Amino acid sequence: MGREPKRIWWVRPRKLCALERPGGGGRSHRPERRAAEIEYLRSRGVRLVISTMSSRHNLAHYEAAGLRWHHRPVASAGEGEEALDELLPVLRRELRGRGAVAVHGNRQTDFVAALCAAHLHESTGLDPAEGLARAMAAGLVVTAEAAGLIGVDWSESAQSSAGAGNAQPRSRIAASTAAGRSVTT
Repeated sequence: MGREPKRIWWVRPRKLCALERPGGGGRSHRPERRAAEIEYLRSRGVRLVISTMSSRHNLAHYEAAGLRWHHRPVASAGEGEEALDELLPVLRRELRGRGAVAVHGNRQTDFVAALCAAHLHESTGLDPAEGLARAMAAGLVVTAEAAGLIGVDWSESAQSSAGAGNAQPRSRIAASTAAGRSVTT
């Protein structure tokens, strides 16, 4: 069954998850944890892993576990516009089939959260700000850069409100409605 990753967001249950690098990121990476977390992903039906890390770490381990992978390095969420434009169609295509897709960064999960929030908006109409709030609730880090990438105002007050569950940050979509309220509330 493996070990559930510490920071994972099942964006679409049994179809799409966002997480930090299996095994942990950077210097905290542990090979035994990586193996257990990859096994967890396999046991949950993941068949494709999309890595946004700048390095190629873990890719051989995905292959050894029988998982396909797609590597698209993203230096930072602030520089992620082209990657977002590339990866949204990949998600759209890959999520039509059976099985699930996992998307990860290293320790930086902000681009991953933005990508998945944008996918949710595109596929279900969910306000991107709500998607980012859900990512935060699952333990992913969301930055102003990542929020800006998908058109969400993520000021410090919005971050603390979203983290506390009291209010959601406003997206350009919500701000453009007549009352300025989210269409999902």
